[in-house]
This record gives sequence, C-alpha cells and structure tokens, in this order.
Amino acid sequence: MTHQLSLEITDDVFQPLAQAARQAGQSLEQWATAQLRSCAVSATKRTADLARLMAHAGAVDLGKPTGADNESIDADLAREYGSSHEVGH
Repeated sequence: MTHQLSLEITDDVFQPLAQAARQAGQSLEQWATAQLRSCAVSATKRTADLARLMAHAGAVDLGKPTGADNESIDADLAREYGSSHEVGH
C-alpha cells in the first residue's frame, strides 16, 4: 500500500534538499522517500534497542540495599579515598 504525502516548504528548506537529491542522482521524491524510510527504520531500531536495554534495568543485585542518599555516598567515597590501592605497572 502506498500513501501520498504533500508538503509545503520554503525555498531555504527546498534548495538544500533538491541539491542533495541531485548529488545522489535521484529525483527529489526518490531521495526524500529514502530519507524518510531511513528515519523510520532508525526510530524502530532505537525503540527496539531501548526495550532490549531496559529489560536489564534492575537486573543486578549488589547484595545490599543501595540508595542515592548523600550520607551513604559520602561514606563510600571517604572509604575509597582513605584506602591505599596497589597500582600494578
């Protein structure tokens, strides 16, 4: 199934698009369709990638409760800064 899409654009938008189409050796309609198709595929892929990433959110158990309270963060930082780490060369 195909659909017709009509756009009204100003010269400052039209001219760069027409130039890009000429450089690609395509009509403006062919070039614009390819660009829109690419955007649609990219958006679909981004959505799928994000869903795959979010499936892992909260999947790690550190074995202790964690939080974003400043006192806990400050204590962790103080403990790390106070320890002497061996640096291997």
